[in-house]
Amino acid sequence: MKTKLPIDFTRAYARSGKTLAVAATRDNAEPFDPDGRFYRYDRDDVPPQDWTYSDFGFHIQSMTVYHSAEHATPDGYFVLLSSEGDVYHTYWKENFQEKIQGAGSWSEDSKGYGRLTRIREIGQHLYACGEGGQIYVRQGNNDWRLLTDKLLLNPNAQEDAKPEKEPVFLSPEWQEWVTRSALSPASRDVLFFDMNGLSEDAIYLCGEEGPGSKPVLCFWDGYELHELEVPVPVAALTGIYIENHDSVWLCGREGVLLHGSYARGFSPLALRQQHNLFHMITLYREKLVLAASVRPGGLYEYDPKTGNFGRFNPPLPRLSNRADHESIDNGPFFAQASGNVLWVVASKDVFRFDGSTWERIEHPDL
Repeated sequence: MKTKLPIDFTRAYARSGKTLAVAATRDNAEPFDPDGRFYRYDRDDVPPQDWTYSDFGFHIQSMTVYHSAEHATPDGYFVLLSSEGDVYHTYWKENFQEKIQGAGSWSEDSKGYGRLTRIREIGQHLYACGEGGQIYVRQGNNDWRLLTDKLLLNPNAQEDAKPEKEPVFLSPEWQEWVTRSALSPASRDVLFFDMNGLSEDAIYLCGEEGPGSKPVLCFWDGYELHELEVPVPVAALTGIYIENHDSVWLCGREGVLLHGSYARGFSPLALRQQHNLFHMITLYREKLVLAASVRPGGLYEYDPKTGNFGRFNPPLPRLSNRADHESIDNGPFFAQASGNVLWVVASKDVFRFDGSTWERIEHPDL
């Protein structure tokens, strides 16, 4: 490491129990300054070589590990996604970058659908999703295509529905036009936070529909996108864990945890009254582990066999910028199991749990 920055970790993804990728932004950066730093931690290397980094001219919105057929590596390589649809492949022989045409809000080719939020490897392909009902699949090098336009936002839907003569503001004709525009499928503003699947003909997507926080859950069967009923009225769905074809878990805001499948529907689990923002779910030691950043933040676990829910045991060490373990803020946003190892990341901390002991991974820029 040559420079030190005041940084906040924003995203993470584990390739194995020894290799972790973490994305960061400068905590004094301008809100719309398009910069991001990609860190990679390799446990087998000796400090300071165990941490390496690269800087990018875009915000790193999501990461995954890709086992590419064209660029084969034994354990796969990290792929980064920006909110504007930049896709960066960290292939060790030759890094390369792609662009999902039409995605994003500010790029020259943007069609106004909004930012992208998630990239995933499912089956043999990479998939990406985000605001405006965007769902893309990568068919080959620099060849990204819309998977379906069923929920795709039409940014001009309200303008297209306007009568030749614009009605008087707040008149009955104006109210009818606004209502008709809002009810049009092309006017729906669906934001997908996550997508996951065991195969390319069984993919789940979850998120919310605005304005407000109406939960959205969809299933792609390889040919068609199905919108599923969600048994909670208000709560953005943020994470998907697929145990098997008949057991799918969903988490979200307001402490929501759902269980079910496309075939049999979904039901909410009665956790104790709380309002955690659960970011994601991972299975570790036969329990579901959930990272929550706020209300209150912390690392939680749910036992599907007993229904017991509580903080992860043994407790996560105190975060660096958190004086009180019961603080409502600054919990971890990331938890991912890889074999016997559990990785946990917060804005200023990286932890590794080996099944018996927590280890705080020292970072040279903190």
